[in-house]
Amino acid sequence: MENEQLHEFKKILIPLDGSKLSENALRYGVSLADKYNAEIILVSVFSLKDHDNLFKKRIEEMNPQLFEDVKNVPLMYLMENYHGILKSAVDRHEINVKSVLREGNISSDSVLNILIDVVEKEKIDLIVISSHGKSGFKKLKLGSVTDKLITSLSIPVLCVR
Repeated sequence: MENEQLHEFKKILIPLDGSKLSENALRYGVSLADKYNAEIILVSVFSLKDHDNLFKKRIEEMNPQLFEDVKNVPLMYLMENYHGILKSAVDRHEINVKSVLREGNISSDSVLNILIDVVEKEKIDLIVISSHGKSGFKKLKLGSVTDKLITSLSIPVLCVR
């Protein structure tokens, strides 16, 4: 049997934009973290100027009572709670989960730069990210952030539906 090189994933980045779609990556990331005894890094980029953002809507969907209790508090607090809810869902797996929240412009170039910065600072081995999963040649191009991550980094990027 030849000496095969297997990837040793120690840190798995999962970008979250507040959508159910982005949260689909969490299931795959948890499975891989279980297998490789890796740490999960949840990262979200948000803008304090966006008062009606996806994160607020997602917290309301996930836990309406919590949202009623915190809807008038600062967005950063809501972001911490959003990540907290997702981290608690991973707790039963005994996986170390770190939350990274970055305030900034939510344009695709800005988000890309922030994600690349987190990849470098956290020494990420793998990115697990959701994609819309459209098929056919006309829809071949992935989301702009996902596409640019794949072409900009030398680490594996797993795209999931």
